[in-house]
Amino acid sequence: MAGLFALSINRKGYQGNFLKDLFWGTFYQQHLGEDYSGLSTYDDKMPGKIKLRTHQGLFRPTFTEDLKGLEGIQGVGYCGLDREPFLTNSKLGKFSSCFSGNIINRTELIKKFKNLGHSFEREDDIEVLTKLISRGENIVDGIKKMTKEIKGAFTLLILTEQGIYATRCLNGHWPLIIGGKNGAIAVSSESSSFSNLGFKILRDIKPGEIILMRNGEFKTVDLMSIEKTQVCSFLWVYSAFPNDVIEGISVSLVRKKLGQSLARRDIERGFCPDIIAPVPDSGRFHAIGYFQEFCQQMNEGKIKKLPFYDEVLLKYPYTGRSFIPQNQQMRDLEAQIKLLRSGENYQDKTLVICDDSIVRGTQAQTNLVPKLRDLGIKEIHFRISNPELLSHCPWGKTTKKGETLVSRFPTKEARIKFLGIEGLEYNTIEDLTKAIGISRENLCLDCDLSTS
Repeated sequence: MAGLFALSINRKGYQGNFLKDLFWGTFYQQHLGEDYSGLSTYDDKMPGKIKLRTHQGLFRPTFTEDLKGLEGIQGVGYCGLDREPFLTNSKLGKFSSCFSGNIINRTELIKKFKNLGHSFEREDDIEVLTKLISRGENIVDGIKKMTKEIKGAFTLLILTEQGIYATRCLNGHWPLIIGGKNGAIAVSSESSSFSNLGFKILRDIKPGEIILMRNGEFKTVDLMSIEKTQVCSFLWVYSAFPNDVIEGISVSLVRKKLGQSLARRDIERGFCPDIIAPVPDSGRFHAIGYFQEFCQQMNEGKIKKLPFYDEVLLKYPYTGRSFIPQNQQMRDLEAQIKLLRSGENYQDKTLVICDDSIVRGTQAQTNLVPKLRDLGIKEIHFRISNPELLSHCPWGKTTKKGETLVSRFPTKEARIKFLGIEGLEYNTIEDLTKAIGISRENLCLDCDLSTS
């Protein structure tokens, strides 16, 4: 997954600073990808020239002193695994594009193009997409032709002299959100930056919709027919930043509801821990929801005891997200250095630790649990908001087949023993869909359903 941001302004009605808004809008996508960052802009005072600049590494430190010459009226920004935006010069003219998602049939498409005499510089997803788009009569026709050829899930931004095209794949797996303010329009992978930049959420781009951003406005230029929407449920559980709003649904609220449902189940069976704590930062709102459910039921007179809410683990603020690295060794290293145990003593306490999910379980077993035991905790009970992960994600790039904890240890008892804890509970798929408020048919739950 990568973070995308696009901005179009109208010189007459816009009161802000184009580069400032583009810079910070892109910066707030950093948590979705840390390997590469890039900006591409167009200035109507310099027709015929799309400017492109990319760096390896984090966006803010690499671009803070490298913005000169990127002034303009429209631009796109990227934070992710690959060097993007990617500049293409084709029969459609020059255009700069960036993408988030996964093209499952990339290898087959590259082979097909090579058999037709095409050469490749990088052989990554964005280069394949741009070759497919370039076969169209225009950008819109190219996007439609590309959509028919690929298997996978994507969001895509294309910067041209005429404006910025933004689109979502037919099943709407990944979001793109439109924000507006006087004289400016923005499209972003997440809405989390909008409030700080003065934008108001207008709506999500619809699955299969192609919009054109130009002169601080946008319009729909095509709406491809779709069969069924399948938005990634894991966005609300983990991937998105907590203040994000996707399909009009607050991410932090969904996470609190998931924590509440886990607490209700514990209360029903008469279990009350001494302490409730999150795995920071991903488990924080889940833990808040868990604690709030105990508080609510106590206020209603249904229970007589509350756990203490505490933070027994601290995330060191200068580390990244441990799910982003593609290499298991690097993921383990990031997990090890990012979590610090508290300096307090929790001798003989019973702890419920809330987190979004358990994927492989290796970080919990080798890193998380030993740090909790060092605090003197007697019992550790995991409360996991996402249902049991039964498969890799076919639409992403981090989890591979056969890696999930459940696939290696089919019984809950075996998982508890492997992790070295006293208890483990998950939400159900019904809990998840109820918390999000979208029907099961319109959510992607592939990782919770398939054992392929």
